[in-house]
Amino acid sequence: MSRLRGWFVVALLVTCAAPGAASAAWSGTGTASSRVTAATMPAGVAPTVSVSGHNVTVTWSATTLLGQSASGYTVKRYDAGNTAQTVGSGCSGTLTGLTCTESSVPPGTWTYTVTPLLHAWSGSESAHSASATIQSPGLSITSATTLTSLPATVTASITGYTQGETVAFKLDSAAGTTLASTLSPTSVPASGSATATITVPAGTAQGSHTIYAVGSVGDSASTTFTVNRPTVSGAVIAKSAGGAAGYIKQGGTYYVYANVTGSGTPPAGLGSLTADVSAVTPGQTAAALTSGSYTVGGQSYGYRSAQLTANSALAAGSDSFGLKLTDSAGSATSTSYSVTVDNTAPRASDIQTANVAGGTAGKPELGDTMTLTYSEAIDPNSLESGWTGPSTPVIVKIVDGNGSHDDTLQVFSGSTQLPIGTIDLGRNDYVTTTVTFGASGTASTMVLSASAITLTLGTPSAPAGTAAGTGTMIWTPSATVTDPAGNAMSTTAVNESGSADKDF
Repeated sequence: MSRLRGWFVVALLVTCAAPGAASAAWSGTGTASSRVTAATMPAGVAPTVSVSGHNVTVTWSATTLLGQSASGYTVKRYDAGNTAQTVGSGCSGTLTGLTCTESSVPPGTWTYTVTPLLHAWSGSESAHSASATIQSPGLSITSATTLTSLPATVTASITGYTQGETVAFKLDSAAGTTLASTLSPTSVPASGSATATITVPAGTAQGSHTIYAVGSVGDSASTTFTVNRPTVSGAVIAKSAGGAAGYIKQGGTYYVYANVTGSGTPPAGLGSLTADVSAVTPGQTAAALTSGSYTVGGQSYGYRSAQLTANSALAAGSDSFGLKLTDSAGSATSTSYSVTVDNTAPRASDIQTANVAGGTAGKPELGDTMTLTYSEAIDPNSLESGWTGPSTPVIVKIVDGNGSHDDTLQVFSGSTQLPIGTIDLGRNDYVTTTVTFGASGTASTMVLSASAITLTLGTPSAPAGTAAGTGTMIWTPSATVTDPAGNAMSTTAVNESGSADKDF
């Protein structure tokens, strides 16, 4: 067979190869012979993949045909839906080696295939590799996520970032305030992971915040933290005798009370708490408050100053004072409050009774009332220890004047007589012996509303009499009672206002 005929057979074999399979045939380069060889180009071998950060390394085995290695390979990447993607430059085009690395692969789950090439011929695409998963960028705080003092340094880690990226940390938005930070390593390594220290500055508001880690090539992740610095939630000045709060008199002694909110008791992150009361006590700009359990005016407080003394020439009106809280990192916040200065002693203003609906005029009986009105609000604690003014059970006694004196009214808490003062009922025929109201059966009650105390009679121990005529009551207060500032009650007596009448 001639050399020309031999090459014709090769061409014919290539032309007649079965559809769907690439075929090729080779002959020697020496003298023509009658031997002709034909073969089908084999498929590629499924590659293996390894992931490092955003880099995927694809490795495959060589493909040979009749002892001759493939001249090149093409690599494809597919998403989870088996849609081919654009492959990065590290694995694009015709590759002559048996490995390639695609850099900056986006987050997702990917598979790869390899197709062998032999000059102009192409083999079949390989089966898909195992999945290669690229993490989405992540940021997590590895230190405490509740900050109780500012400035504060938090430690964090990033994952899934692109190799070579630098990262900036922002507060509350990706375009927010840049936070002072360090990244280790200073740029993202091949693993895509690094650690960071981030400083949250003084002045960051209470509540939840977000840190954003913004990479220089576009990766971004975020995580949250909470600022819960201790804060002063309330403060008051109260006279050292206790009772009602918010008032002081010139020359009076007092305490400053405060509550602090935060994590735990005492609140974490609290460095010191001081009061500036220089408007009340000249020169006292930083009175220290210490923790404890205190109650004044029916309100509990966790901090109190030492006893202080108001200026002896303090003018009546409203004065301000401030609380300064310094956290354990040295950041201070101040809050302002006010106290009322009252230098005027209260006095008795009026005394009146009222007959219960359907009752007998002039006869003390269940449901009748007596109202004592002061010139200003009084401190209920000065009348009965621990009382804050709501309705409380008492015992009322009307004491017989024995014909030579007017009957009088007294008020008791249990066996203790309360310092209401002396109440002359203006007549001596309400009772013929002492009658107790509320010791059994329905209790008598006492309630403070604004500047008036109202007594309501309970069940009498014996029937009372009925006044034969009218009279005028006289009330002489006790100096034991004070106003909220501590001014003692005037003992000047007051007569029942209006025309003489039958009381009760």
